Amino acid sequence: MRQKFRKILTVLVLAVTVMGLAACGSSSAGSTVSYDQSYLASVADFLIANWSSMSEDDIEYYASMDEEDAQDIVDYNSLPFTAESFVSAFSVYESNMDDLGDYVSTDSYEITAADEDGATLVTHMTFSEREADLTIEFTSKSVVDELALDPEYSLGEIFYKAGMNTILGMGVVFGVLIFISLVIYCFGFIPKIQEKFSKKKAAPAQIQAASAPAASVPQPAAVTEEPVLDDGELVAAITAAICAYTGSSEDGFVVRSIRRADSARWKRS
Repeated sequence: MRQKFRKILTVLVLAVTVMGLAACGSSSAGSTVSYDQSYLASVADFLIANWSSMSEDDIEYYASMDEEDAQDIVDYNSLPFTAESFVSAFSVYESNMDDLGDYVSTDSYEITAADEDGATLVTHMTFSEREADLTIEFTSKSVVDELALDPEYSLGEIFYKAGMNTILGMGVVFGVLIFISLVIYCFGFIPKIQEKFSKKKAAPAQIQAASAPAASVPQPAAVTEEPVLDDGELVAAITAAICAYTGSSEDGFVVRSIRRADSARWKRS
């Protein structure tokens, strides 16, 4: 495939013309640099001839070529291009070929800048759809460094493109703003959703707690109360016991106080 496209380039007569021309010349004083306009123009003609003679597939092939393959073609044909500028020459035409239409004629050449750093050639061309300018920047060795293809649009087309770009840009901006507004609006539903889920989780827990048997509450131990005797009854009982023990009458003594006796003394008695 690479050999096929190499042959396409080498069979062009303008390729041979470009390779055989002298690059540039300089004045004897060396203060100014002059370039051979016919040589620079032949480089532009070489590109135009390739654009108009190649198919769209061929142009697409060269426009998407990697730098290594481009360098091989440039070296094989001794073309005055860098690998990057060679690929760019076909990519700029590919991006504008639909707006330009078919090639009609080359109108004029114009060197707009020339110094010791290089030269700039502007080629005015006419296509079936519109006119265009091919701007080629050469290095001091007359090797193509950069290039650009600028179609000339009417005022109406310029306003139409500007309007479409404005509408597209504003549409994207408003679309993003609407999306952000919807996201912010949805934030209001998040607490409600969380509350609903929390209620669903709490309900089974409450049911489980209700179905569990109630824990038995420990009752306080009953306090055994000792029977309390009335003081009068107690005095009468003690008096009767003493009288029975001593064999005396209850008139002979009077009980004035009652107190608990030491249990040890009772045991000794």
